[in-house]
Amino acid sequence: MFYYSFLAALFAASISIVLSTLSNDIPRFQTRLQTPGMSIQPRLNSRQSLSSDIKYTVSNADSRNVFVNQYEKFLYPYAAVNQTKAKNCTNQKPGVPSTFTGDNINTPCFFDKNSLGPCAVKPYGYDVGKPCILVKVNKIINWFPVGFTNLDNAVAASDSKAPPLRDVLTTRGVVYDPLIMYVACYGRKEADMVNLNGDTNQVSSATAYYPRSGGIEFKYYPYYGNNRDPNYRVPLVAVQFNNVTVSWPCFCP
Repeated sequence: MFYYSFLAALFAASISIVLSTLSNDIPRFQTRLQTPGMSIQPRLNSRQSLSSDIKYTVSNADSRNVFVNQYEKFLYPYAAVNQTKAKNCTNQKPGVPSTFTGDNINTPCFFDKNSLGPCAVKPYGYDVGKPCILVKVNKIINWFPVGFTNLDNAVAASDSKAPPLRDVLTTRGVVYDPLIMYVACYGRKEADMVNLNGDTNQVSSATAYYPRSGGIEFKYYPYYGNNRDPNYRVPLVAVQFNNVTVSWPCFCP
């Protein structure tokens, strides 16, 4: 009996020592990737949507409402009544605190759901075959984006089909801002481009992005973790596909 009591006490002491070395605010281990990943909504918690596939029949209300309801549920925390502790950052320039200690925490910026245009209004284009998706950057504590000072350097890796950012912004009629992370959807194959754009251009003028900039402003960063920053709302970009070929399987990787 004494032996087992000793083991239990030793285990409890070891756990206590380990826990005393952990921070409640920052994980001990974080990703070493230079940039976080991205994900989309709506994404269903069903066997069909183990991936981010969006498959529905426009004329079938039950088929499309599965996605519409999930979309609406995801947007709920972005209602103004749920962001009363956020501040208006309309004219604020991004700034990075020099340290991450104590109360050195910026009040999170209010994310205006209305900036998502028609993609903020139910049923989000699903009823007319022009579905919206929401794109977000995955949260990494204390991460801050860095923009390109030279737009010519904003090109994809050699093994990527992504169009140069300059071409994307020219098609949208948007002036480059190094303090914005831009989002662009494109077809990986020529057939994808035709079904998505109606032609073989890498950049689709028929695909709409909201907010108008088509990107995420740096002012929403950094994120301090849910414990320190429970009122934080992940900034979003809405993408509306206005010219998708009907009956074409559209995948959003």
